Amino acid sequence: MIRKFTLSFSLALTFTLAQAQTLKDEWVVCNTQGCKLLDPYFSDGVTLTWEGDCINGKANGFGKLLKYKNGEYESTYEGEFKNGIREGKGKFTHKDGTVREGQFVNGQLMGKGSMYSADGQRYSGEFVNYRIHGYGTVYFANGAKFEGFSVSDRMYTGKLTNYDGTITYLQAYYPVSKISEKTTGYKPTLGVRVTEYFDENWNRCAQKEAAFYRLVTYEAPNKPTGIVKDYYITGQLQSEFTAVYLDYDDEGKNFHEGEATWYFKNGNTEQKRYYYNNKINGKNTFYYDNGQVKSETNYDHGTMHGEYTEWYRTGNLKVQATYDQGKLTDGNFIEYDELGQAALVYNQIFALNKETWENKTDGSESTITSDNEVKLVVSKDKTAVRGNYIPLEQTSDYSIESIIQKKTGKGKEAYGMFFGFKDWGNYFQFLISEYGSYLILERLEGIDIRLKEWTRSDAINTGNERNHLKIIKLDDTFIFSINGRVIEKLKAKDLRGNNFGMIAYSSGEYILEAMQVKQFLATDDIQKKKPKYIPGSSGEWKGNGSGFFINEEGYIATNYHVIKDASSIQVEFYQKGTKHVYSAKVVATDKQNDLAVIQVSDTQFKSLAKIPYVFNTETKDVGTDVFALGYPLANVMGEEVKFTDGKISSKTGIQGDITVYQISVPIQPGNSGGPLFDSKGNLVGITSSALNKEYFNSENVNYAIKSAYLKNLIDVMPAPIRLPNSPEIYNKPLTEKIKLLSDFIPIIKVK
Repeated sequence: MIRKFTLSFSLALTFTLAQAQTLKDEWVVCNTQGCKLLDPYFSDGVTLTWEGDCINGKANGFGKLLKYKNGEYESTYEGEFKNGIREGKGKFTHKDGTVREGQFVNGQLMGKGSMYSADGQRYSGEFVNYRIHGYGTVYFANGAKFEGFSVSDRMYTGKLTNYDGTITYLQAYYPVSKISEKTTGYKPTLGVRVTEYFDENWNRCAQKEAAFYRLVTYEAPNKPTGIVKDYYITGQLQSEFTAVYLDYDDEGKNFHEGEATWYFKNGNTEQKRYYYNNKINGKNTFYYDNGQVKSETNYDHGTMHGEYTEWYRTGNLKVQATYDQGKLTDGNFIEYDELGQAALVYNQIFALNKETWENKTDGSESTITSDNEVKLVVSKDKTAVRGNYIPLEQTSDYSIESIIQKKTGKGKEAYGMFFGFKDWGNYFQFLISEYGSYLILERLEGIDIRLKEWTRSDAINTGNERNHLKIIKLDDTFIFSINGRVIEKLKAKDLRGNNFGMIAYSSGEYILEAMQVKQFLATDDIQKKKPKYIPGSSGEWKGNGSGFFINEEGYIATNYHVIKDASSIQVEFYQKGTKHVYSAKVVATDKQNDLAVIQVSDTQFKSLAKIPYVFNTETKDVGTDVFALGYPLANVMGEEVKFTDGKISSKTGIQGDITVYQISVPIQPGNSGGPLFDSKGNLVGITSSALNKEYFNSENVNYAIKSAYLKNLIDVMPAPIRLPNSPEIYNKPLTEKIKLLSDFIPIIKVK
């Protein structure tokens, strides 16, 4: 039986398998004489160069093997080959500096060995198929140390000594106060088929206590040969799979390889999946006991990637989604009821949006727990909010719901959820108190309008209990419910914005357990909203625009059209001559004004030096000297910041559009989202578009969005940020201004 685990503890080894994206064994020609060897991690574009002896057309003896992918260096192996297969002592060095040394068996690093990386981490212990798997010790670069059993490069059970000397014990991934592993002392006879018995929790037991039994043959300790078959105790086949390593006492320590299938007691298939190096790879399919497919999930080496589909027992669609390396494409999926009514669902996975939900401000701090909940601790009796931007189309019917709990603290002040937040003068609130009352409030242009005064309801779980709050908008009616009971119906109103989240008015600890927004879809809209996955489309980064840092913590402003429809975002910039490349996430967008704020999301990112400009929102006069920095036509002109200058030609755009300046600064595709500075180096706008010169028979008519509209977007972000306000470059020569500012202008690439 292959147990299915949920990892809730975030610490993990950072060593990774060098060739993790490959899928097959392949005999490859490795020199000009036609000599071949077996590459256990071959993929298209791989070439090998063998420097050593060749016997009977295959690599033999000690030598050096160089591996290239699409012409770029990948790795070096120095060690023994036998009949074209790695066999014996060897050292494997990957291009990232990671080195593995040990005994190679049938092409794989197996048994005792060692590993160290360029960043100072080391490991000494057991390996299975190149992965850290078994007992050993990991030495982290910061001085921490893990001693115990690892499973596929992750700490599983053992002692973690932190860099500060504190100790954490882990058992089956989870932190525990004391490790209590059971050992049975079981040692099967090798070379013959044996029968093993397990209880209903898949712990080894005597035959009379068994719920399952296994038929397996071991060719060496813990190493099965052929197909392993598990049975219900009544004799029906329960599962069949292949494995490289089977632990005698803990099914969670097994190392799987190849196809695995589970069966219901009636003989129908329950689940089918394929393992590659102990990671689910390819399609994972679940079935109902009547034979109907229940769900299909695509994986890329343990990570959801591609289409996900779920069905009801009747065969009708239930869920459609796509994933890109574990993240929902566009952050949403389509859900159907059994009658075919569809809804576009934005289900907040807080751990994937830490930069939005985790924050520390004056008087409050929020963190994401191991259970993927938002914990908000408020230390002062003042309003605290945490939320996220969700692009709800308000012309449709919709629902908004959350599960929230006040765990500690006493006070009559309210807590609950806010919705439709545009700015602090325009939003709605659905609030409750721990004493069993609720309040529905609208804030319109800074004026509080109580749509429903404080009202007691026995639907509310009082004290420090959790409560499920939900709002449904149907036609022209708002329906408010608490814990599944309708408590109010009011005339619906237009929302003023698309920020949603939790709000608290007094000190204490609050938990936001879940939050979900659904937009109900008409039949004609389903195909338009259906998530699309194009295989291979995310494999290449494309230079798509420019941006500029607006805060030292990695916040970047750009145009909305630069990051629109992006499943992944990468930013690149130079600081003091050193290139930095980081992934980024969308924080806030304003489609109407073509603005977006993204934030660097890499853990390797460190705060920037002080940003050397003033964020200026005053409207500039016609004739003001301005200049732009950005990456026009980067694929042709190169990825170096380009400077162009000119003047403000008009305070308005086409048909008197007051949100933009008309500028004479030359801009090209790729300048989009870049900054526009005045002669002192104040930020005054965001370069965005050019007039179609072929259609309008015009030359050099370009536009920049006024910085005041970017400030409006920043003001409605869930967490406040400090904007640049440094006049240090005012009196510097233009060349020096450009040099200093260029360090804060990233190119933005998307997939």
